[in-house]
Amino acid sequence: MSACSVKRIRKGCLVRKHLYKLPAILYSILIFYLSSLPQRELPQVPIFGFDKISHFLEYLFYAMTLMLAFTKSKSTFFQKNAVVVSAVTGLLYAASDEFHQLYVAGRDCTLSDFIADAIGVIVGIYLFRKLIRYDHSGDDIIYQKTSHK
Repeated sequence: MSACSVKRIRKGCLVRKHLYKLPAILYSILIFYLSSLPQRELPQVPIFGFDKISHFLEYLFYAMTLMLAFTKSKSTFFQKNAVVVSAVTGLLYAASDEFHQLYVAGRDCTLSDFIADAIGVIVGIYLFRKLIRYDHSGDDIIYQKTSHK
């Protein structure tokens, strides 16, 4: 058994307390790393619109990791305002990511990339709320089966 017993984990062991933040933190680092790569080091994919699709998907998943982190936060403010805080965080990170690319060889800052990022954030938050029900106590996340009516 690990340093935290099952009983202690349920009651808020330090590891569990911060575990839900880890995907958002790691994903933020991944986005920054990928944005730091010069254009010549990126794979050239001959699919029309691939750049915008990748921006959309990148930020869709990022928004979902943010929602996970904020809905499981010990702060009731973040729990109750997870949608707004996730949206603001995702959009600010997308804007700073685009700005950061001004200083990377062969990369540029474009409004169309930011729009793709923003749509990804909005859709990611929507999907999280649609697919996952959470309570505001920070105790459990319950995965819902969606009905197809």
